[in-house]
Amino acid sequence: MQKNILALLMLGVFTFSYSQQVKILNLDKPDVSFRGLSVVDDYVLWVSGSKGTVGLSHNGAKSFNWLKMIGYENRDFRAIYAVDHQNVVVVAVGSPGIILKTSDGGANWKEVYKDESPDVFMNAVDFANYNPSLGVVVGDPIDDEPYILKTVDGGDTWKKMDSKDLHQFAKDEAFFAASNSNVKLLDETTFIAVTGGSKSHILYNATPPMALPLSKTESTTSGANGLDYSVMGNFGLIVGGDFEKPDSSENNLFIFELENMKTPVVSSPVSPPLGYKSGVAIQNETKAISCGLSGVDITQDKGKNWKNISKTGYHACKKAKNGSKVYLTGPSGRIGYLLE
Repeated sequence: MQKNILALLMLGVFTFSYSQQVKILNLDKPDVSFRGLSVVDDYVLWVSGSKGTVGLSHNGAKSFNWLKMIGYENRDFRAIYAVDHQNVVVVAVGSPGIILKTSDGGANWKEVYKDESPDVFMNAVDFANYNPSLGVVVGDPIDDEPYILKTVDGGDTWKKMDSKDLHQFAKDEAFFAASNSNVKLLDETTFIAVTGGSKSHILYNATPPMALPLSKTESTTSGANGLDYSVMGNFGLIVGGDFEKPDSSENNLFIFELENMKTPVVSSPVSPPLGYKSGVAIQNETKAISCGLSGVDITQDKGKNWKNISKTGYHACKKAKNGSKVYLTGPSGRIGYLLE
């Protein structure tokens, strides 16, 4: 009897530790930095990154079909979104600003948007969960004017939103293209976004647009980098810090709720995650994962307390839209997932 009890206890310890591990699944591209990640379901995911790299996996990242992006081999695709198995949008940072779309699972790509401005820098893309026709791309301000694009036809065409309907940025305030996660689209005109640089804000682009300041250091390399929001749980998480100080946990996480879906209410954690964080993914009504150059952390209580589970650095983490698995992408071609 005692042996059986001991065995059960050891099994419980093993299961607990096993459920909090991050496993590296793929290192096909060790010279590529992956910041783009979109997870369709538990087994189908898309990744994108430097050197014009875009990849598709149908077997949970065990192997990838690395696509030839002809004419874009030197671009850095830091943002990608798979609307479904066939329709995918990928965004390149820097000038010229480029948005590409495939409607046949990556066999063919069409340039659906191009901006020749030398100052253009697009950061992230997101689509509405309830309506895949609605999408948004956020970019850094140009000539002090907000730069937000939207689509109402699934990414076939894109149009700039009127700047008078948007948050007016401070000088040197911008979005960070760290993990393709600094914007969350709620409906055709409403989105949540976070900024960094000289100032850091959580933006709630309702009517009228609202901006709440977030604490940060004086460094222009600090501020909010990414966010996620659970409609069912009515809680969101914002991650960031200073990417020049990856070991510092100062101002690296904020918790927020949307009071009556109108006003963000922001609070701080009891114990924050370890170090600078660029990506965050909410798994259910209480559990979430965050990642950054300092490693990977998890929370079981809506972000109030965090535990570090890996010192290996990742840029982005995403939960499957139609599933439960969480995948991660990072530097040196690193692609992994959270063991449950």
